[in-house]
Amino acid sequence: MNQPEVHQPASPARRPRPFSVLLISAMLVLEGLAVLAYGLSYAMHLGDAGVLNLGARLFMLVIIFVGGIWQLTVAHFFFRGKAWTRAAALFWQLFQIILAIPYLQTEAAPWAWIWLIPAAIIVILLFDPRTTAFLGDRPAAAKGANEHNNDGKTGGKNRK
Repeated sequence: MNQPEVHQPASPARRPRPFSVLLISAMLVLEGLAVLAYGLSYAMHLGDAGVLNLGARLFMLVIIFVGGIWQLTVAHFFFRGKAWTRAAALFWQLFQIILAIPYLQTEAAPWAWIWLIPAAIIVILLFDPRTTAFLGDRPAAAKGANEHNNDGKTGGKNRK
């Protein structure tokens, strides 16, 4: 007749978002918009003289726009609490760090710091315990913590 209610954990989209998730999401959106803005600038200079032919320039333009749209997509799904987005965001930040480091020894060093500082902040916040708890991508750790009993043994079995 009346079935007892089974409590389902709240989906990540319905749980309160920690500050780290809000900050990462905002920074990912800004990075995505910056890539799209660069793509617009690149598109306006397609006719300028350069070492690449028009086909290669158009290919680069497509890559830039796809990268910007991808970054915005990752930001959206990260905000919604999808666990897969952590790997995508981490990859983007590591790529950004790798690209920024060589510029630290040139006259473009201020731009390198503009790439490097947000990337470092995002990498650190991606591993914040509140972020990983919100994303729910660490079920093994939570399960393992519940299996410890009072005598310090795992799995609730006494081993000798």
